[in-house]
Amino acid sequence: MILCGSPHPFFDRKTSIVSKYISELDDCEKLFIPMHDECPGHWYLCVIDFKNSHIQILDSLRSKNRDKFRFQSVKTVVEFCQTFFKLYDIGKDVFQFSIDWAPSILTQENGWNCGVHVIRHMQRFKNGDSMTSSDFCNSVKIRREIACDLVLHEGNREKQTIVAIVCTKTSTRAMKKLLL
Repeated sequence: MILCGSPHPFFDRKTSIVSKYISELDDCEKLFIPMHDECPGHWYLCVIDFKNSHIQILDSLRSKNRDKFRFQSVKTVVEFCQTFFKLYDIGKDVFQFSIDWAPSILTQENGWNCGVHVIRHMQRFKNGDSMTSSDFCNSVKIRREIACDLVLHEGNREKQTIVAIVCTKTSTRAMKKLLL
């Protein structure tokens, strides 16, 4: 509907959840877009860097068979973003940005940590930091840290409910193991 110029009420700048965040896009330096390739069930990351007029694809499990599809998917999402920006008078023009694969991305060692890699890339890349192999030395611990960060975040309205449920269903010893 947005692409047709007839926005869905969800995207109404004045009355929806979008209005809560849309003004922040004007000052946004980087936009992180998790991307999903359904064929192998793989997550990768598109980073639109407005400050440097550049778009990077961060993929921890590149595949010659899927690179063309993933690159085209990023182009499609970028086109959608440009349409969205124009529709809502956001002063961004991403059509002129170059798109390429980020160099020196750590390769995941298994077929199931791609989501963890995407989250870690967003956490590190937002400040311009690159990841090191020590960032992934214990993926189970990283998964726990991410879950705890999400549950305990000050903006999580369900935090008290989740903590209460976990406390009533978990022994003290299991709780200590979970948090360590």
